[in-house]
Amino acid sequence: MSLRGWRRTYGAMLLCLFVGYHSAALRALGQDAIGYNRNIRPLLSDRCFQCHGPDEKHRGAGLRLDERHVATSESDSGYIAIVPGNLDESELIARITSTDADLVMPPSDSGKTLNAEEIELIKRWVQEGGEYEPHWAFVPPKRIDPPTSDFTWSQLAIDQFLLAELEKHGLSPSPRADKVTLLRRVTLDLTGLPPTPEETKVFLEDHSHDAFERVVDRLLDSPRYGEHMARYWLDAIRYGDTHGLHLDNYREMWPYRDWVVRAFNANVPWDELTIMQIAGDLRPEATLDDKIASGYNRCHVTTNEGGSIAEEVYVRNVVDRVSTTGTVYLGLTMGCAVCHDHKFDPVSMRDFYSMFAFFNNLDGKAMDGNVSDHPPAIKAPTPEQTAQLDALRNEMQEAEAQLSAPWAEIDEMQAAWETETLEQLATGDVPQVSFGIWHSVGPFTGAVDYLYSSNDGPRGRDVNLEEEFISSTGEKLTWQARPAWADGKVHTDFSQEISATFIYRTIESSRPQSLPIGLGTDDGVKVFLNGDQIHDFQDGRSVTPDEDTLVLQLAKGTNHLLLKIVNEGGNCGFSFSNSELEDAIPAEVTAALNEPSESRTSEQSSKLQQYYRRQVAAAAKLVELLQRIDQLKQEIKTLEGEIPTTLVMKERSDQRPAFLLVRGQYDSPDKELGPLPRAVPEFLPQLPEGASDNRLGLAQWMIDEQNPLMARVTVNRFWQQCFGIGLVDTADDFGSQGSWPSHPELLDWLAVDFRENGWNVKRLMKQLVMTAAYQQSSKSNEKLQAIDPQNRLLARGPRFRLDAEVIRDQALAVSGLLVEKLGGPGVRPPQPDGLWKAVAYSSSNTNRFKPDTGSDKIHRRSLYTFWKRTAPPPQFSTLDAPSRESCVVRRERTNTPLAALLLLNDVQFVEAARALAQRSIQESAGSPDAIARRMMALAVLREPSDAEVTRLVDMFETSRQRYEDDPEGTEKLLAFGQAPRDAELDPVGVAAWTLVANAVLNLDELLNKE
Repeated sequence: MSLRGWRRTYGAMLLCLFVGYHSAALRALGQDAIGYNRNIRPLLSDRCFQCHGPDEKHRGAGLRLDERHVATSESDSGYIAIVPGNLDESELIARITSTDADLVMPPSDSGKTLNAEEIELIKRWVQEGGEYEPHWAFVPPKRIDPPTSDFTWSQLAIDQFLLAELEKHGLSPSPRADKVTLLRRVTLDLTGLPPTPEETKVFLEDHSHDAFERVVDRLLDSPRYGEHMARYWLDAIRYGDTHGLHLDNYREMWPYRDWVVRAFNANVPWDELTIMQIAGDLRPEATLDDKIASGYNRCHVTTNEGGSIAEEVYVRNVVDRVSTTGTVYLGLTMGCAVCHDHKFDPVSMRDFYSMFAFFNNLDGKAMDGNVSDHPPAIKAPTPEQTAQLDALRNEMQEAEAQLSAPWAEIDEMQAAWETETLEQLATGDVPQVSFGIWHSVGPFTGAVDYLYSSNDGPRGRDVNLEEEFISSTGEKLTWQARPAWADGKVHTDFSQEISATFIYRTIESSRPQSLPIGLGTDDGVKVFLNGDQIHDFQDGRSVTPDEDTLVLQLAKGTNHLLLKIVNEGGNCGFSFSNSELEDAIPAEVTAALNEPSESRTSEQSSKLQQYYRRQVAAAAKLVELLQRIDQLKQEIKTLEGEIPTTLVMKERSDQRPAFLLVRGQYDSPDKELGPLPRAVPEFLPQLPEGASDNRLGLAQWMIDEQNPLMARVTVNRFWQQCFGIGLVDTADDFGSQGSWPSHPELLDWLAVDFRENGWNVKRLMKQLVMTAAYQQSSKSNEKLQAIDPQNRLLARGPRFRLDAEVIRDQALAVSGLLVEKLGGPGVRPPQPDGLWKAVAYSSSNTNRFKPDTGSDKIHRRSLYTFWKRTAPPPQFSTLDAPSRESCVVRRERTNTPLAALLLLNDVQFVEAARALAQRSIQESAGSPDAIARRMMALAVLREPSDAEVTRLVDMFETSRQRYEDDPEGTEKLLAFGQAPRDAELDPVGVAAWTLVANAVLNLDELLNKE
């Protein structure tokens, strides 16, 4: 076959990620030795693997250049792509050096080329034997002793690795950063907030050898640390406060976010965090935190759009779980194998759908029902709510125990009442109808329409008071006796959330007859008598006795009355009355009365006692106790109504089969291949011995020391947080298309050290910021820019633009507005009016944006800002924060004109400038020079130069003249936002200094981490 024919057989190769990168990297880093992983694999992966890689179905002429034994074997055409040591016989060399546009590889229409340097590199590799190596990231990391050097810089292992690379390139470390810069850098990196002037002063005056280390320890112990660390994780697991599609309704998920903050602050080991999040619900004796943590698997975008197909949504949900887990824990682009075998990495479709099998067994519907607590969900009280509930329930338990305890005075009164009542029964003065004690079961949660129409609970079958039910939140619900529910009164012992509660009683009738009754409910009610529905009211209302009047057609003997009360939100309750039988004694009580006291069962004695004490006796102390019990019930009910829910994982009782989906189509399962077993990718070590065949076993595999990816991927992301770029700059891709590590031995050393020291995140963060490399000045020079423009070698300290949330939080902090309150529901700082409405359906419960009021909400940390996924907070999206619709572990660095427009004009940045102006005036001696100096000290934490002060004062004087001539403009500026205003200060002066403060807050020195 001719070269031309060979070219046609193999087809065109498509555009990929790394055009020109590798040769640029070689020139920049000056590497001489040729290694397959470092130098050759990136070239072949970028230019060749699209058609000659792992994807068998799209492979040209059966040639694989990713496997040596195929690349060095004779093809069907008789040619050999690589003949080790022989350039003339190697068809690969002939093709990449061809000048014929129809023959050259990469194909001329692929948009890719190999430059002369890259061609020479491949030729040298083939000439030297064309040796292959396993992909570096798929080999378990091993600890390598750090290199030594005669240069005295640092004794830390990390620095020794970095210094060795610097020396190879003729570079030396930079001097240590000044103390102010260093303090601001580490405070931002560990808490996401700037240091205060007071903290700066303490550090500047501390000349001890361990001054910086003590700062680091203080920051790691701060609750602000957990908030800052959580922000990166929420990007990765695509956390949001809404569903993300169609109506994009509210989703109550913030207890998971708060758990993440608590976990980082408590320094829960990373292996433990991994198990809790992937499979916390499957742990033996799973705790509340275990279950909350499993919400990691429920953060994906969901929908309930009418045109959606449930099976398609189910597949999309599970694909998202697998793809996200592949990125955050393995650094693999597993989603590329949904429709075909991965074109660059050895991840087959079978591998993907075998992983899919771990995540497809959720005991819940794919469609989210447009509800906030899309099942499975659980009640997730905050620690404060748990403490309050425990206290109230303990007091209730004590009060109930007192109500059931021997009470001589009340017991004597009961004995007299029993005698009197038995005499009345003996005369035959007995009602023809008697009512049983009420029982209740619930709440069953869901959307209002669903609750009215569903058959959840005991509806549609005979009532069995021993039956148990499982709510949508996974709680076990059982029937509860309600002896305190007296007829003719309003009872409100119900959940205040949107839910349905069933109540039940028996009615004994001596003959068939009609019985008129009155009902009142908050809200709707369905009434069933002996299994037949006899009444249906569906609307919101409050309880009013006898709102509904019904006639019960009783049969002779025992009749069964079942009510389904639907609460549409808020208070809930009911009343039941029958004027003809107001004094009727429940049948169970009558039966107990007729039994001689010495032969009564304990249950009968208890029913008699509780009936008498709750509904008959009128002793003052007893009434007081009953009132306290009612009050406690109401307090518990109110508090329980305030407890948030959160989405969790819960396995089905039967295992749902997983199939390979042909072309990734939800409706094309490969039935011939059959159901796939749960398994991890074949090219990686398999599940550890004894691991369970579920998500718990998968989590244990993630943290197993044989897993080559987990520890590397994790330490790389933490490195990225501190240094701005990872040792592997493609933090989301450790595969063939990912970048070669800048310091591979250091990456492995960190991974093994992290694992062997208990996966201790705080220890790792301290290791990174304590390095001499981290503490260097970030100033660059021409030599550094020429050799290492991205600062991969770290011959200087990190410098980069701050993330959106940090910029906002910093402005609030230096102005004195920041409210440092931990946890709670998302808050809604001001944003442009109508922004949500532009993208929302009118029926969505997030269709109109209503800003919160009060500093305790609008000046909270950005972590707590309500995140509507179809319209993310504009203060963040303008500064290139992700939308949280998909997993992001590597943010873009923002640098656009829109950023300046936002930072100079957004209401919160303007009011922060006004607050900074007021604070500077209040905390200075009063002269313009003193105010300017204080403002700079608050903002940039240093003493400004005389020239800077002069420029700020000049700006103030110009602005003051403007506002003296424009009283209306002055008042408008001072009324901007909700920040408190100091009425004692000169309004013109405050307005003028506000413009100065606005400029200060936009200094590069503030918007960047130096």
